[in-house]
Amino acid sequence: TNSSLQTSVATGALMNTIGKTGVLNVIPAGAVSSAMSVLGMGDNDTLTLRSKAIGLARYLNADYVLYSVVTGTRDARQMEMQLMSVSSGEIIWSGKGAVLEQ
Repeated sequence: TNSSLQTSVATGALMNTIGKTGVLNVIPAGAVSSAMSVLGMGDNDTLTLRSKAIGLARYLNADYVLYSVVTGTRDARQMEMQLMSVSSGEIIWSGKGAVLEQ
């Protein structure tokens, strides 16, 4: 992107929204951070590779991983998300839409 999007804020918003639905359980951020440390990933690792995100999810015994990418400029950001099965790597759901900042 051409300007900074606060990834920790965006990640927190996604985790809160998904957690409130009651459809999926969200692994707490502290558990994810600890697992990343054990696996030798830095705190600032952005998990840009799907295989890396799947590997982390396997370590955490997760069933699914929500992989998201933000593209565009400050005035026209887009987010694409894919819900993937950890066991098969299959994309179960995908969606794309505009990012609205508050």
